[in-house]
Amino acid sequence: MKLLLTFISIFLQIFSFAELKENVPTEIIHAPQFEDVFDIRIHEGAESGTRLIMSSELRNETRKLTYCFGQLDTDVNWIEYSTPKSAFYTTEAMPLSATKNSNHLGGTLHLLCPGNSMHIFEFRVHITHRNHHPPEFQKPFYLFYVPLNLQIGGIVGKIEVFDLDPVIYNSDFNLEFTNNPNNEYVNIEKDGTLKLAKDVSIIHPYTPIRLELLAIDFGSPQMYSRVNVTLLPVTVSAVRNPRVNVATEEYQIFEWEPPEYGQVHKYRLSIKKEDQEQTIYEEELEATRNVALTKIKLDPYTNITYQIAAIDSNGATLTDWLFLGTIDKGIECDGDCSKGGGVPLCYFGAFNRIEQFVDSRGAHCLCFPGFIGVSCDGIDKCRAERTIDVFGGINWKEVNSNTTLRLPCPYNSPAENQSIERSCKWDEESGRAVWKKAKENDRCTHQSSVLTHLGMIGTFSAKATHVSAVNTVTSFIRKLVMVPSFSVSEPAKYADFDQKIAEMAALVLDSVIKTNLDVLAGNTTVLREETWNVIDSFSRTLPIPYALESPDHGIHIKAIEWNRKADLNDNMIGKNCRLQLPTIDSYHTVRAICTSNATLFELLDPKTPVLSVKPENRDDFTFTRMTIMIRSPDNYDNYTCVYYDEEEKAWSTKGIRRIDHNYLGYVKCETNHFGVFSILPDRMFFNSESFWKDLSSHMPTVTSFVTLICTVLLLFMAAVQKNQPIDCAFLFYLFFIFMIHLIHLLLFLAPQVGEPFAFSTTLLFILQFCIIASAGLLSLVLYSIHTTIINYDVTKNDEDSNVTCFSRPFHVFAMGIVLPFLFTFSTHYFTDGRDIDISRLVEKIDWLFISNYLLPTAIFFSISIVYAVWNVYIASGTKNNRRCTSDRVLALSPAISASLTALFMIFFLCSKILLFFFREQSTIVVLLFCVFQSFHMVTAFFFASYLFRLRFLLQRTSANGANYSCSGESTDSLERKRDISRALLEHVDTKSDIASDRCVIDGGFTEAGFAPHSNNNYQYTPPSSTNEYTHDISGGRYLSMNHNIFERAPMVSIV
Repeated sequence: MKLLLTFISIFLQIFSFAELKENVPTEIIHAPQFEDVFDIRIHEGAESGTRLIMSSELRNETRKLTYCFGQLDTDVNWIEYSTPKSAFYTTEAMPLSATKNSNHLGGTLHLLCPGNSMHIFEFRVHITHRNHHPPEFQKPFYLFYVPLNLQIGGIVGKIEVFDLDPVIYNSDFNLEFTNNPNNEYVNIEKDGTLKLAKDVSIIHPYTPIRLELLAIDFGSPQMYSRVNVTLLPVTVSAVRNPRVNVATEEYQIFEWEPPEYGQVHKYRLSIKKEDQEQTIYEEELEATRNVALTKIKLDPYTNITYQIAAIDSNGATLTDWLFLGTIDKGIECDGDCSKGGGVPLCYFGAFNRIEQFVDSRGAHCLCFPGFIGVSCDGIDKCRAERTIDVFGGINWKEVNSNTTLRLPCPYNSPAENQSIERSCKWDEESGRAVWKKAKENDRCTHQSSVLTHLGMIGTFSAKATHVSAVNTVTSFIRKLVMVPSFSVSEPAKYADFDQKIAEMAALVLDSVIKTNLDVLAGNTTVLREETWNVIDSFSRTLPIPYALESPDHGIHIKAIEWNRKADLNDNMIGKNCRLQLPTIDSYHTVRAICTSNATLFELLDPKTPVLSVKPENRDDFTFTRMTIMIRSPDNYDNYTCVYYDEEEKAWSTKGIRRIDHNYLGYVKCETNHFGVFSILPDRMFFNSESFWKDLSSHMPTVTSFVTLICTVLLLFMAAVQKNQPIDCAFLFYLFFIFMIHLIHLLLFLAPQVGEPFAFSTTLLFILQFCIIASAGLLSLVLYSIHTTIINYDVTKNDEDSNVTCFSRPFHVFAMGIVLPFLFTFSTHYFTDGRDIDISRLVEKIDWLFISNYLLPTAIFFSISIVYAVWNVYIASGTKNNRRCTSDRVLALSPAISASLTALFMIFFLCSKILLFFFREQSTIVVLLFCVFQSFHMVTAFFFASYLFRLRFLLQRTSANGANYSCSGESTDSLERKRDISRALLEHVDTKSDIASDRCVIDGGFTEAGFAPHSNNNYQYTPPSSTNEYTHDISGGRYLSMNHNIFERAPMVSIV
């Protein structure tokens, strides 16, 4: 096809020339004829179709005339010119005679071009040696960093190419890029220099511009090579003049100049071996530094290269990988180093002087083995490490270099005095202290040996007929818990807990528990106790937290973290036991054991589970109540929870309360102490002790419910009195007493109807608020009685009397709401929801409890007691010294009775509050709580009746008095008007009622020992005197009257 196209092209050109010759005058324009003779090369023995290589000059000229038709005029008949390809080709194999006549091989090439132009090239065929090597690039690829501010025409870089052919014309080559749109960014010159041809500032930094470069030689046959070239626009140029100051086998110092363009953020030094891609060292340095010190152990016979990168926010600009150069043996200089730690580290400083290297960290030294630091003032250490071997897992602690650590074998008893040791030695290759392999000085017991022994004694105990077989198991387990791997002592913390041995030991103990000890010969009582003690000791070897269960699920051991202020959590101790721990204000650890059989305890059914809950430390600490759940062995009996009393050596129900006898198959109970728990049928507890226990369990609930109903009744009576104002202080006092009884009832009922801990903290805070509020309000009520007695004066008219027995609403709000809220909120804020329990005072001093709970309650109750005693004293003196009677004098008796009753009511209230907190201590405390709770309710009824009587009598003597009530309005009594009218209708000589010759008109205060006020001037007037008695009205409190009401004439009622 190509040959056909060539003939058509030649034919069209001949036809065009012929047509032009016939139609128009022919004028041939000869192009300038080159005087030089161009070389055309062909190698010896060329085959037919071999391309002849034109010289670079001829090639450049013909490349411009590819559209012209070529005509060859030569005597060399074995070559031809291909117009489409613009090249010379052999038409047949080169004859042998051509080599001999090489000087006479020549000809002329005529290129006929459009426009009647002709170009003539003289050429000479030069037969050469065969071309063997193509041009080669010095690098496999080229990466050039182009600063964004580089001007057009600036030098980007240089590409070096070489040709190994010895003949000059075979080694000549040309450089040019392949067709690529990116070729416009750069130009390449003959010597390989790249110059920027287009602005790169518009390109995003570090966006690569990829090119492909060809290197073509002019030998025959013609050969070429290609290489990838990448241009990378950068915002920071590479560092200048990177160099090695000194390089020894122990340390190296590198130097460089900052980049010419851009702002460096940091530098990165990388070092690698020449034949490896992975770096052996890499370090990042601050932008202010241009010197780097490395301490790498180098082999003087290995080629090492390094690279320095200048890094900014956009990317990194790297230097080429440079050879480190010759490695010196070392240089010496004077300097300061730690005594015995090392020698000065030297380099070539200013003016090429050898001196000690100093930087911001100080003067550097070469440290002797084992020493570290800039000045060699520290000793290197082997870091803490954990190893696992046949003799167990060991945690090796941190030790100094050149130290040997010797530890007892993990599975050997300390009494056997067998140990294992490991050395910390200095490693010259890595330049640091490293652990060596551990070795046994003596014969350490291996893990496999312990497991084999446990298997043997487990099989032996399963077929035991005598207690000695089980004693063998307990003795071995007792020795096992003493070895370092299971010991809890501080010196043995280096040995790891072995899970495999622990599981095997649990399996052996499970087999002992399942053994019917009653059929064994020997003393099984001691055996049971010793076996349980071994299980308890074994449980204390578990790490925290940890759970261990025997493969047969007969024994389950769990170490539980009891975290501070943690929410209520349900812990499954195997499938037969569950444990719920309440919120606590400190950190503790609990060890729990659940066995599915009770063969180690007498009186229990063998199928009954046993739960042991004990703290990590033996010291007791305070907590509210925890819930235990044990699965019942059958559904024939109702079971109750019991615990093993170690002092009595018997099962007891002390400190345990059953919540539910069938809670999802469990017997659910709550307790306030640790111990070993199990369940027994209820039928085993029908005795007098059970009666008192049931009584102490249910009686508080009954008395709390009765007192709650009585308080509601009393509240109703105080709120709906006929024609009586409402006293806010007394009404709110009764309401808070009602809340106290309600909270007591809820806390008593909670264990019986549901979860006992769900709202305990909230209820206790509400209880604190109610107790403080009730104490403050009671002091207000007694203060109002005190004010009534103080303001009592018989000299006032009934119509003008303003004597009341009520508290102001503002005082009620402050004492009953604001102050209790502040104390309760501050307690909640500082305790962060921690349970408030008065029993904590027994364990430790809690100043927050004292200041926010106990102290305000004690102060308010003390104020109430003081007012009650004072009221009794003043009212008694006034009543005893009065010689005339009236309705007001009658009001003193209920005031005295109310104050005396208040003293008993305060005593019973404080007693029942304290006894409620200690209700779990004994049955007597519960019974006393019920008694004092009932007495408090009785005294509250008496106190309310006396208080109501006092107010009734005061209102009888007051005609137009205004009483403070919750609404602030005055109230008139219709009954009082009727009594006055009835008295006025009786025609009785009132003078006869006066038995004395004088009347005390100051309320009896003078007779009681109180001095009258300076503003009150009283005068004595005999009864028979008709003169009016006077009073100094300058004070504005009293009105003068001209007649005694008892001396007036009878009046007729209009009612």
